[in-house]
Amino acid sequence: MTKPTPAPAPVMPPSVRVAVGVMAVLALLLLASGVLLLFGLDVVVDRITDETDATEDEARRFVIFLSLVPSLVLGAALALAAVFVPRQRGWARWVGAAASGVLVVITIISAVIGGAVSVTSLLLLVLSVAAVTSLMARTTRAWMPGA
Repeated sequence: MTKPTPAPAPVMPPSVRVAVGVMAVLALLLLASGVLLLFGLDVVVDRITDETDATEDEARRFVIFLSLVPSLVLGAALALAAVFVPRQRGWARWVGAAASGVLVVITIISAVIGGAVSVTSLLLLVLSVAAVTSLMARTTRAWMPGA
């Protein structure tokens, strides 16, 4: 008696490969930024207090809640999605799309408020939009079970 051969795994479409690659790069950038900011927190806080009339406590809260936490949380969410999307977990697709969408909004708002666009913000914007569009592509939806 022979065992039936399992069906071959569906081939990962290019849209999924792009999404996974872009989310991995975004996760790496955000987590590296968060870790560097964590190690240089005192320097950043001192610079803010020197250039503004904010107290040290206000500057520290500003940096932690508006830079450090979003970088680490979005980076971790994108890393998680980059690992589990290739395993065809539907929740990972939505986590990646949500984190990338939030990053698009944050990047646009910071560019508008700051009045200037940097190379870093352009890179984050382009990669985030690429992640969202790749995750929402018809081929990605068809490849993911239960999508």
